[in-house]
Amino acid sequence: GGYYKCNKFDPLKPTDEESDSARAKRELDRYLHYYKRYHGHDQAQKFAVKQLEATEKRMVELQESTHGSWIDVQFLKTANEMVIDCRRALKSTYVFGYYLDPAATKQRELFENLQEHLERFTETLSEMTEQQLESMDRTEVVNITRVTESFLQNLITGAESGLDVDA
Repeated sequence: GGYYKCNKFDPLKPTDEESDSARAKRELDRYLHYYKRYHGHDQAQKFAVKQLEATEKRMVELQESTHGSWIDVQFLKTANEMVIDCRRALKSTYVFGYYLDPAATKQRELFENLQEHLERFTETLSEMTEQQLESMDRTEVVNITRVTESFLQNLITGAESGLDVDA
């Protein structure tokens, strides 16, 4: 059914009349929702780690093609490392989200909003780091890396503070 909206699990409200099998299916669906997203970020993190291994070679190519310094191409490694950090954090957000109190509606909404923003920018940054070197815009990659880092810090800070929406 219409349970899934991006990173959100939206079950139908449980009722007292719900059978044990329906309740078990709903709980299994909920578990699978979070597990699949955890697994997806785990796989993407492994891909990004492999990509980081090839980044130094790409940095040399970029340095030679732009006649710049080694410092000028560090943005590529920084961006790739940020993708890895974000994937690691996003994996954990699905464990956190699974155990987040379903009755804590405001906290859940805040958490899912922070998570959604980080996912969106992580995907964008990941795509940028995979681009052909000729079409890569250094300034854009640097800016998206900084914005992504900001969203990562916001999510971590929010989770550490208990998603206190009244503060």
